[in-house]
Amino acid sequence: MNTLSIPAPPLKTTEAIVRAFVDEYFKAWQGTDIDKILGYYSDDVVIHLPTGKLDGKAAVRDDFVRPFITGFPGNVHVPLNIAHAKNLVAVEWRFEAKHKGPFAGLPATGKQVKVSGGSFYECDLGKRLITAGRIYFDLGTLMRQIGKDA
Repeated sequence: MNTLSIPAPPLKTTEAIVRAFVDEYFKAWQGTDIDKILGYYSDDVVIHLPTGKLDGKAAVRDDFVRPFITGFPGNVHVPLNIAHAKNLVAVEWRFEAKHKGPFAGLPATGKQVKVSGGSFYECDLGKRLITAGRIYFDLGTLMRQIGKDA
């Protein structure tokens, strides 16, 4: 018997699917579970930040996720605007947190921060993974808000 294998149709990207993905990803950042956050990234993810380019999950973990959840546990990313194309999600957001742990060589100050930014994520929404990202925010503003000249 000859069976015909028909591939599944591509996932239709809807506003609701994209919004749910962004909300879940941003909510993961409110905790301190590194593995939960990293679960949203492909193994070969490439992230561009104001501080430079990170290649792979280990670099994202060590130079992005860990510093932010250590310095700002319980942080909140508030999505302000979301736009999307087939494999691209653009998010304008606001980062709100209290500086409760060491960050960029500065011990916890207890100061409240609010920084606006934007991210462009290349995604595989079928697998619910970020494969690449460009994240823009003013690091100098963040550093001044916690009391360090940048």
